[in-house]
Amino acid sequence: MKKTTINTILISIIAIMSISICFLIFCIVTRPRYVIVNEPETAMIVEANNLSEDTTSPETVSAMNDTLPTETEVSTNIMHGKTSTRVNIRDAASQDARVLNTVDQGTTFDILEILNNGWTKILYEGSEAYISSDYVIITTE
Repeated sequence: MKKTTINTILISIIAIMSISICFLIFCIVTRPRYVIVNEPETAMIVEANNLSEDTTSPETVSAMNDTLPTETEVSTNIMHGKTSTRVNIRDAASQDARVLNTVDQGTTFDILEILNNGWTKILYEGSEAYISSDYVIITTE
């Protein structure tokens, strides 16, 4: 083969690889960072009152399941919660959202909705706000 043919093939390969790299960079930059889901959360965090019991026995597990609210009870009753640690209250369900306030551990609030994206919508000072679900303890108070 001639040198010009080999050079043309190599330049074509480099051009295709450059275009592919640009496309991948574009895909990374424009990817969605958060997925908004409108379905209610089904998992619940319930505060345990007596941690000294053996929680692995079948009787204890059965007793704990009896104390959990059912889906109809959850949907008809207003849920209450408290913070498990010092936490930020935000104006949107995002780590990048504006912080409305920082509250201490044990701060109580009404839960409006538990979102599937890891955030809990709460009632804070008369308006909707959000707390990361990692720091929410659902209470029966």
